[in-house]
Amino acid sequence: MKELGLTITSLLIALLATACGSAPANSVYDKVEASSLVKIGVRNDNPPLSYVDESGNLVGFDVDLSNALVDELGVEAELVIVDGTTRISFLQDGTVDMSVASMNHTRDRDEAIDFSITYFWDNQSFLVRAGEYDSIDDLAGATVAANAGSSAIASWTDYLADLGLPGPEIVEFSDKLAAMEALRAGAVDGYTEDNITLLALASGDSSLKLLPGGHNPVQFGVGVPVDDSRWRDEVNFALQGLWTNGKYHQIYDKWFVGESRVLDLPLGGEMEIWP
Repeated sequence: MKELGLTITSLLIALLATACGSAPANSVYDKVEASSLVKIGVRNDNPPLSYVDESGNLVGFDVDLSNALVDELGVEAELVIVDGTTRISFLQDGTVDMSVASMNHTRDRDEAIDFSITYFWDNQSFLVRAGEYDSIDDLAGATVAANAGSSAIASWTDYLADLGLPGPEIVEFSDKLAAMEALRAGAVDGYTEDNITLLALASGDSSLKLLPGGHNPVQFGVGVPVDDSRWRDEVNFALQGLWTNGKYHQIYDKWFVGESRVLDLPLGGEMEIWP
């Protein structure tokens, strides 16, 4: 019996050693530290968060935040263009180290990647043709547009189901401008997306109206590879540093609050700060 006990103990030690030997590769933190470079996924089609201006420059709130993050981390940045789907897949295959890409933190997405603490607060409503609808509930059963891969798709479907209203007919677009054209032409009755994006797309167009309220609170987080707590912590520490030293507020004011703001969007939340 004593020998059997020793044998089992030895087996357990061997299994533990094998498990340790098959542990995941080094954290992204180690790679970034060695190369002094972080690859950041950003969009080029989502004004005023990240888009290409008239001079061909990549600009926006997310772009400025990305550059401030790498300054806080003490490394250089390589910005990699992503879209509604590749902002996740590029994290999964290692093409980028983080995605600062107007990404709402949802449970479904959390199964594929991990997220930082929240850095942006908004809601998702509908852009409609002026004079046709007064509330989002009026769009129950209607044909509406949404961005491919958007969290608005599942949210709008669930919202209607919870109220016992007719389900939607959703047309997915990979191009926001194409969705806007469909709305203006009457091919869809509404276009659902983050309010900040809808306001930017409809800027100066009095024929369109943003409906009040919303069906999906928005909490943007920085996307990071799954199960890499060391790297996620470094990103969180950098975000918290930008908040406490005031640089985050300078960037936010530039785009949404200050005199030269692109859109009027008062700050909708407070960043989580750890002692």
